[in-house]
Amino acid sequence: MATPAFTNKSNPLSEKIRFLIQQNGPISFRDYMEMALFDQEFGYYTSDTTRVGKDGDFITSVSVGPCFGLILARRLIAFWEHSGKPGTFSIIEPGAHNGSLCADILGEIQTHCPECFKATRYHLVEPGEEMHKAQKDRLSDNFGAKCKMHHSLDEIRVDHGALISNELIDAFPVELIQFKDGDWSQIYVDECDEELKFTHQTPCDEALVHFCRNLGDQFPDQYLTEYNPGIGSFASEASQALGSGLMITIDYGHEAKDYYHPSRSTGTLQTYYRHQKSDNPLDYPGELDITCHVDFSRLVEEAQSAGFSNPRLSSQSSYLTHNAKDWLVGMEASSGQEQESVALLRQFQTLTHPAMLGTKFMVLEMTKTSGD
Repeated sequence: MATPAFTNKSNPLSEKIRFLIQQNGPISFRDYMEMALFDQEFGYYTSDTTRVGKDGDFITSVSVGPCFGLILARRLIAFWEHSGKPGTFSIIEPGAHNGSLCADILGEIQTHCPECFKATRYHLVEPGEEMHKAQKDRLSDNFGAKCKMHHSLDEIRVDHGALISNELIDAFPVELIQFKDGDWSQIYVDECDEELKFTHQTPCDEALVHFCRNLGDQFPDQYLTEYNPGIGSFASEASQALGSGLMITIDYGHEAKDYYHPSRSTGTLQTYYRHQKSDNPLDYPGELDITCHVDFSRLVEEAQSAGFSNPRLSSQSSYLTHNAKDWLVGMEASSGQEQESVALLRQFQTLTHPAMLGTKFMVLEMTKTSGD
């Protein structure tokens, strides 16, 4: 993301943010992003507007169809079997949205392994009551007894199971930093003549100063990148919630050597509106999706500090293909011409094709053993 021309337009959230700045001074980009995405009145994710799917602003692996959940369910069943088939197996999904992935996973576990289904309990995490209502509407008829809704991850404590996050961390609010004149500056949001604009200040937060120091100074002038303070909190809360088991993180992202390469001079922050990229994250706050790629190297480090181990990072294409082997063999052994089978195979191609979602997402698996 290059620093844009200031062409942002007025809307209710823009006016609310400008009033806040007028009262208290410039706000950090992280605070701006927090309001743009999660403001209780006008935030992008808290409004009732359709955001996902062909009629929304972006497509997710879940919105492609049930194939994604089917394959994840097969992975969870295999892990449950590897764990000795415990009598209680808890699945935790932070950022569970309307419960679609939960329904797909539980439906496949119920069909493919009734014994695992009997042991399974599913915990969905979303802060808003509207999403809880949507989850109950979707799940209560078939899976209501299996599911429990939570407002935050720190409400959950289970002994063993799996924690799955899909496109969660890319929505964590980030700090924007820029390398200028041989030093790092932090980007804030200010207002002037009824418009929001960027301004720069010297970083003062201890964690951010430490992060900038570790990045070094071998970057071109005007180099822009991000710092995601929520990664450490997420790893800690995930470890506290899950006594032992498997953590699966699916998201946009890079390892550090690629994320902070000097050639990636405009960072990874992106904004979307109806599947189209927007140049200015200050335009129409609350109406644009704002995302940022995940630094998977840092996520691994934070998760290891929190008690997870054995990191395995791969593209979504290779991960799903590996875990779908038995399913694909079964599809080939059958006629494979049933309408449902054909639809699932088309979904699998969308999920794994390099030109579609196959290389857009990365999958990180880590494990935690009892006592860690």
